Amino acid sequence: MLFRSPLGANLVINGDFESGNTGFASQYTNSPGNIVSAGTYDMVSSPQNSHMYASSFGDHTSGSGLMMAINGATSPGAVVWSQTASVTANTNYAFSAWVASWFYESPTQLQFKINGTPVGTFNGSTTPGVWQQFTATWSSGASTTATIEIIDLNTADNGNDFALDDLV
Repeated sequence: MLFRSPLGANLVINGDFESGNTGFASQYTNSPGNIVSAGTYDMVSSPQNSHMYASSFGDHTSGSGLMMAINGATSPGAVVWSQTASVTANTNYAFSAWVASWFYESPTQLQFKINGTPVGTFNGSTTPGVWQQFTATWSSGASTTATIEIIDLNTADNGNDFALDDLV
């Protein structure tokens, strides 16, 4: 997710996941090396490293770094990724996320929220390994913090599989 201040500084910590499983919260379970179960995630250079049936492809940043690979939950409403950032009141912010499906069934459907209010949804490709960008703008109003959440709307047991990278 791309979340930039008016001057262009990235307010998201570890948005490229190069520091591994740090700087964010998730209601999913971190399961290094094994994301076969629904509701799990791992930091990988290719989703296939943690799921034998996943497509093999590189991260969005460089093709050889880390991404967050997710096996979607089957229960609705679970937060995949969340982070709170300090913001300036009455300021417009731009944010973006790069998303790719890693299995061909049941395409990704994500909802993006800031401070509990939806700011957009994203419907992913059924073609695995194709990075697509989600972008939106948000006005802080009186808020001085922004809690950013990504929620998986798809609760299918098979194919509800995707990767996130370059949250800014």
